[in-house]
Amino acid sequence: MRTLVLALSIAVAAHAEIVDRIVATVGRAVITDSQLRRSLRVSAMLARTPLNESQAVWEEARNRMIEQALVKEEIRISRYPVAQPDEVRAALEQVRTHLGGDAAYINALREYRLTEDELSKDLGWRLSFARFLAYRFRPSVQVTDEALLAFYASWKPEGAKPAFEAARERVEAAYVEAEAARFLDQWLRETRQQTRIETFEPKGARR
Repeated sequence: MRTLVLALSIAVAAHAEIVDRIVATVGRAVITDSQLRRSLRVSAMLARTPLNESQAVWEEARNRMIEQALVKEEIRISRYPVAQPDEVRAALEQVRTHLGGDAAYINALREYRLTEDELSKDLGWRLSFARFLAYRFRPSVQVTDEALLAFYASWKPEGAKPAFEAARERVEAAYVEAEAARFLDQWLRETRQQTRIETFEPKGARR
């Protein structure tokens, strides 16, 4: 009997390893294939696009999750504020409304093989990341007329491009967002160099 139990335990462990194989480690954080594919399903559901799990998209998602792990560690160490339950519930309600109500929402969860808890966790992370970006990098952006005019020259809004003065607030918001993203990219490059990161190909990876 004990032999049978041991054999079953080994079989279950082997199955779990295949299903949830590690695809990257970032310091002490572990990223698994199931986490990565779940993130792809959430993104596809929110964008209302077909699920794409091609190798190129898979690798892009892995790189994105590596960056997320770096940010999550910085949030933990520096104690940046994270999304609260009421904020996550509000975001969840927005998704429900955006999809067209309860029935469409439930059908979308089923179609993309997600639970509401999985979606809530992803939305919570997105809110926390936006807050991190706002606290960590946007205060460093220096807004001057010269900088805004230079940005405006290459700015490509949707529709007809308005005059600078008429669109100054929009230009400034877009400039601050772009500069914050640039600071984030620089921080990620530096933090990657200081962090031990390993990547692995999952068994049966799609090509």
